[in-house]
Amino acid sequence: MAILSSMAPSSVTSVEQTDIRSKQGGGNSPNTFASVAFGAPGPRVWSVALLHQYDVTNEPSISGVTIGGVSALRQVDHTGDGAGKAAGICIARAQPAVSSGDVVITWATSTARPAMSLVMLRVVGFNLTTLSDAAQLPDIEQNGAGKTLNIDTVAEGLHLGGACKRNTNNISWTNLTEQGEDTQGSHRRSWGWDHPTVLQSNRAVSFTSTSSALVAMLLQSFPKY
Repeated sequence: MAILSSMAPSSVTSVEQTDIRSKQGGGNSPNTFASVAFGAPGPRVWSVALLHQYDVTNEPSISGVTIGGVSALRQVDHTGDGAGKAAGICIARAQPAVSSGDVVITWATSTARPAMSLVMLRVVGFNLTTLSDAAQLPDIEQNGAGKTLNIDTVAEGLHLGGACKRNTNNISWTNLTEQGEDTQGSHRRSWGWDHPTVLQSNRAVSFTSTSSALVAMLLQSFPKY
C-alpha cells in the first residue's frame, strides 16, 4: 500500500494569487483584512502578503504583520515627505497552518492607520525563510515616472516585486513579469514575479510610467528548497 505524504516533492514549485483586497484604512492601528484565502497549507508552502500603503501623513512604520495568527517576516519600503502624500509596499511571509484567516498589520504609532490594500499569494517549493537578496528605494521622498533597482537572482529561484505610485497612470516593468495592476483611489499598485530564475548578479529591474509621482518599490529573491 502506497503511503501518501503531505510534503510536496522538492521539484514542485508554483506561485498563485489566492486573494485580493481593495484599499481600506482610517482610524487607529491595526489594519485587519478578515477571512483572507491562503490556500492549502503544507511544509514547503508559504503565504505571502503584498501590502500597498497609501496617503500616509506622518510616515509611521509597520511594527508587525500576522498571517493566519502567525507572526510574519517582513520588509517594507515607504516613502513620503510627511505632508500626506506617500506610497509604500510591504512584502510579508509566513506559514500558517490554516487555509484562510486574518491578515493584521500593526503600526508603531497606535493612532496611525494608513490605508492599505492586499494581494495574497500561495508560494510552493521555494525557501522563503531567508532572502537570497533584496532591493528597495531609500526611505525618503522618492519621485519619478519610474525607478530602477538591481538584485541578484539564484538558479531555479523565485523573484518577487511590487511598486506603488501616487497617480493612476499605468506601470510597465523591465526584467519582472507583471502579474497584476490596478488603481486604488489616487494610487496605482503593481506586482509581479518570475520563476524559475537563473543565476544572475545585479539584474536591473525597472518600472516606468507616463508621469512623475511619489513612488515606492521593493524586490526580493529566494532559493528553491
